[in-house]
Amino acid sequence: MNYFSICCKPKKLIKPKCIVLCSILFFVAGCQNSTLKYDLNEQQKIYIHETTKNYGGLIELYKQRLQRSDTVDTRYKLARIYYLSNDFEAAKRILTPVLNKTKNDGLFVLYGHVESRLGNNDTALTYLDKAIAINGKNGEAYNVKGVILLKKRQYDAARYSFNLARENFYDENKVTNNLAMLSILNKEYNEAYKHLNILYTKGYRDQTILHNLLYTLIKLNKMQLAKSFCIAHKLSNDPEILIQELKQIEPNKAIKFNEITPGQVENQKQYTTEKIASQKISEKEISEKKIAVKSEKGNKSKNVASSTAHAKLSNMTKLETATDKRVDSSAINSKPEKANDLSVSKQNNEAKQPATKSTILAVRSGEHEKFSRITIETVNQLNKSEYFVEKISPTEFKLSFYKVTLPAAGINYIINRISHSERDFSDVTGTLTAENTLVLNIKTKQNSIVKDFYAGLNSKGKAHCFAFDFYLENK
Repeated sequence: MNYFSICCKPKKLIKPKCIVLCSILFFVAGCQNSTLKYDLNEQQKIYIHETTKNYGGLIELYKQRLQRSDTVDTRYKLARIYYLSNDFEAAKRILTPVLNKTKNDGLFVLYGHVESRLGNNDTALTYLDKAIAINGKNGEAYNVKGVILLKKRQYDAARYSFNLARENFYDENKVTNNLAMLSILNKEYNEAYKHLNILYTKGYRDQTILHNLLYTLIKLNKMQLAKSFCIAHKLSNDPEILIQELKQIEPNKAIKFNEITPGQVENQKQYTTEKIASQKISEKEISEKKIAVKSEKGNKSKNVASSTAHAKLSNMTKLETATDKRVDSSAINSKPEKANDLSVSKQNNEAKQPATKSTILAVRSGEHEKFSRITIETVNQLNKSEYFVEKISPTEFKLSFYKVTLPAAGINYIINRISHSERDFSDVTGTLTAENTLVLNIKTKQNSIVKDFYAGLNSKGKAHCFAFDFYLENK
């Protein structure tokens, strides 16, 4: 055999074992890509369902996930959606198997919520104490514990628990509302009025706050102001009848703790237990339903029969663990009268004016040496009543802008512009409610504080700039 034939002799470039191994690797890689794509699709569906409050769709997704992999985290998420859908028995059934297998303080807090809704207050307290033993800084656990202690008429202990919730950075507005409930039950109406007026001047207009304010005005014998307040907020067509009803009833007889559940329609309970997984509800339809529900509630509130007055009382004395924000642009700018009384006459004048919208033209974000800044550009200059900054936790903030018109690019444009600043922000999400309230949820990478101020006109002099600066707490 010559040299050429030796050098050019065919060789086995790839052995059969190598071929098999490569095939397996390609197969595994394909499976991983498929799984990743599936996970992304599932996360997208969860985001859409959460945004539209389609709890039925969320339940089906988490049930499927639980069938694939039974984890504490999935059980927690599924139970939480059942809870928000008012199906407390289902929530309890999902949580019970893992109660003795976990040290998750959040799960124990949720179970405390559930047992409280089912009327098992002592059991609820047991699990809330377990949550606190695991995490002594769980503000929500202290807040829920305070609510349950109020139900048990242990007022001093409830006040102590609410103050601990506040010290551990739980939602200031929810704690303030619950302290107002405590003051009403103690017949400390001046104190209750102070708490409720704080929420009112921040722009909170849900039925609970309005009725509690009305009730405290009546108990403080401010009858003329109570009547004007009742008319301004359309609480009744015949306020005198409602006022007389409220005047005669003591708060401890009006409270119906165990009947209080999240709003059925507002939560968009979109399911019957087994069906509806394939039901598709657009955001537009949901917005229209919410508006219809509100108008229906407005009509119902015009009834002046005695039974309606008692129904209002059940709303009035409701203990809130999640105070909803309802902004009435005609009343936001109200200022206290003498002794912090609400200026209802001013509200009546403003209520006749057409609602105005702040059009957002642009959003920018960027890092400075000691802070990260978000700048909102609007057609008109924002005032303090047209937005609200809420610190949820040391690293979580909620920015709410009322009666806004978004840029043509929509809410994703705003989220993307803020997310562009990555040094201090870890996550940004946003929603636009049926009332045109833009809600931005911003998470920072470290404990932070936010300072907001009007920054003047932009460089072209055609838009007003409002700045939100996020500083590290230790700076």
